[in-house]
Amino acid sequence: MEKRVIHKVLLCTICFVLFFSFGWSVLYVRHFVNNAMEGKGHVTNLVKSHSTKSNVYKPVVEFQTVEGATVEFTSWLGTSPPRFSVGESVSVYYDPRNPQSAIINDWLSLWGGSAILGGLTMIFAVIAYMMYFRVSFAKPRKQHNSANV
Repeated sequence: MEKRVIHKVLLCTICFVLFFSFGWSVLYVRHFVNNAMEGKGHVTNLVKSHSTKSNVYKPVVEFQTVEGATVEFTSWLGTSPPRFSVGESVSVYYDPRNPQSAIINDWLSLWGGSAILGGLTMIFAVIAYMMYFRVSFAKPRKQHNSANV
């Protein structure tokens, strides 16, 4: 099999995996939000995590369920600098059957992962399109007519 064909197949496979991962993440967030309860909480702490180049801070949020139980969770998303400060009020979505499964109600927490997957999908799709249809941004070479007259 030619190398170019292998690259095309591999790139298309990556595109399909990213596309379905993007679709799954959008549907998961929509399902979670539609079935979740909304509550008010406050940031009680910032947990420092080490990433490859810097420290990121994940907010620890405490909220009360409709039943009155106090729940504390650490957000999956860490940022540098921190997005929230200790004591700040936040809105949260939580699963009423498992209140520990909660997420801060803001765009980045809800849709940030989907946006990253969507962006990667678009980048790989453009590259795959360019490879498949041999699109090039290089200037076309002039062909010399070497016919003897």
